[in-house]
Amino acid sequence: MFKLNHIVAIVDFRQSQHFALPRAVELAHLFSCKITVLANTYESFMEFIPSSSAIDRRLIKQEAIEQNQDKLKAMVAELDAADIDISYQTVWNKSFHVGLIEFINQNDFDLVVKTARAHSNLQKLLFTPTDWHLLRETKTNNLFVKKGSWPSKSSILGAINIEDDEQHRELNKKIIVTTVKLAEVCQAKANILNVFPWPMIKLDKFNHLFDKKGLFLDIKQQHSKAVNSFVESVAKISGKVIVAEGLEPEETIPEMVKSSYSDLLVMGTVGRKGVQAAVIGNTAEKILDEIECEVLAVK
Repeated sequence: MFKLNHIVAIVDFRQSQHFALPRAVELAHLFSCKITVLANTYESFMEFIPSSSAIDRRLIKQEAIEQNQDKLKAMVAELDAADIDISYQTVWNKSFHVGLIEFINQNDFDLVVKTARAHSNLQKLLFTPTDWHLLRETKTNNLFVKKGSWPSKSSILGAINIEDDEQHRELNKKIIVTTVKLAEVCQAKANILNVFPWPMIKLDKFNHLFDKKGLFLDIKQQHSKAVNSFVESVAKISGKVIVAEGLEPEETIPEMVKSSYSDLLVMGTVGRKGVQAAVIGNTAEKILDEIECEVLAVK
């Protein structure tokens, strides 16, 4: 279910730090896979060149792309990547995310690796971040990198949401298998997290008939058994199954990432778009800027 044969590493020259490329190289060594290094370039001044001008736009575009390719190759030359199959691709598009997404969806990649870019709440209100576009519009798993190399003994946390429908069950299986496989290859500990929502039961007028606290504990115990049984049916994990109480996953997951000292969070995304995404939102989007560890979003 989990494979890693071809990685696409996005380099965004608008950012001052580039963690995605060394992380892609690190993964390529671990999984013996190839890498496509991808960037977008565009010269906006070309829009102001009159159509009657003798300036050849094609030559400007070609020169800009070649300069971009040289930058990418120089970045790779500084890494330990001599034995890795690496290709370079520069797309030309006025919209940074549109060009990247079109190229990614036209090719058969197993993973998109990108340096995470933090945005303020105001920025998120004014425009949709590129990272969110990748989560919503690519059909490939996305890894958002926030730091340098992983520690020698890291901890990976897979967050699942137990649901009865088949689509969510299959997504949960992918999350568990991915977490276990990465932990195995990276010699890390694999933990699985499930957020247990507090049941909204309004039975105040019947309080004299039962122990409300006891009922809650019974519900949680039943839920915990279901989570543990599901995880065991999918794979054997090296860590533990954590059932955490909370109102919303986007509030509880960041707390559990900290308390479990996780270096990587693996979670699912359903890729909502348009109005549905704006109103409901995706948990991965909501917590991407809230946690310090890296996030692997499984489609």
